Amino acid sequence: MRILSARVLRARHLKDLGRVEAMVMLLVKPEGQAPPYEARVLTSAPARAPGAAPLRDRLLASAKLLHAIHAQDLPRGRRAA
Repeated sequence: MRILSARVLRARHLKDLGRVEAMVMLLVKPEGQAPPYEARVLTSAPARAPGAAPLRDRLLASAKLLHAIHAQDLPRGRRAA
């Protein structure tokens, strides 16, 4: 599986939790001849993380990881929604 593109569709600041929640759209190319598909992943990251990567990068990385974990749990031939 390869991630061809990733972008934040919308985000909101959860002030009481100190986190940012975001809906991320991934364009995923499965292995083999299967066509690319879109996956939307809801994720969150700390709003402030001194010394860490920028917020956008952390949200995208989190979404990619969550999708990869979810995709492993699906039977072959099925794709994550």
